[in-house]
Formats: sequence, structure tokens, C-alpha cells
Amino acid sequence: MPIYTVIAYSALIVAVLSLLLAIIGKRQFYWISALGIYVFSFIAGFSIGQVTVGLTFIPLTLAIGYSFGWIKNKVHSIISLCLGTLIGVLMVVYVGNMLFYPLFPLVN
Repeated sequence: MPIYTVIAYSALIVAVLSLLLAIIGKRQFYWISALGIYVFSFIAGFSIGQVTVGLTFIPLTLAIGYSFGWIKNKVHSIISLCLGTLIGVLMVVYVGNMLFYPLFPLVN
């Protein structure tokens, strides 16, 4: 259906734009970026979504780190980035489709 394509690409555009805003300095946009990537991954779940759902954890760990004040310099940002990548890879490998479980009731 074309509406799902529009929603998926809109979520991807929101994710990329909010990620750019977060990198510039508005750190609260990491949350929006994580949500946008997750929605894109859910809608594109049967093609590329399984791979992109792991990317959700990168802005999520950065958002958590900045929200709690754990990230104070570039080294902390890089550590958080690596941790988010590791968590994303492990979750995709070991959890798989269950990462989409919170949104499955919306489909039915």
C-alpha cells in the first residue's frame, strides 16, 4: 500500500533530520531520532527493517546518556556510540523479530 511507503519515508526523514539537529547541539532530538528509526524499521520490517532496527539503539543510548548527564565529552560520546552499536547488533542477532513486539498489536 502506498500509504505505508509515505509513512515509512516520512519517519526516515524525521529520524535523519532530528539526528542532525541532535548532533548540532539540541540533544533532546536523539529521542525523536530513535523513535523515527524504530517506526521506519517496523513499517519496513519485511525488507530492510530487520537490519535498521539495530540502529535504533545508537540514538537511544546517546539520548539516555545526555539525559542523565553521563556524557560530558567526546570520549563519552564515542563510548556511548559503540555501546549502542553493540547493543543493537546483539539485539538483532539474539532477539530478532521480538524487537517489534510493542507495535504488533497495532497491526492486528
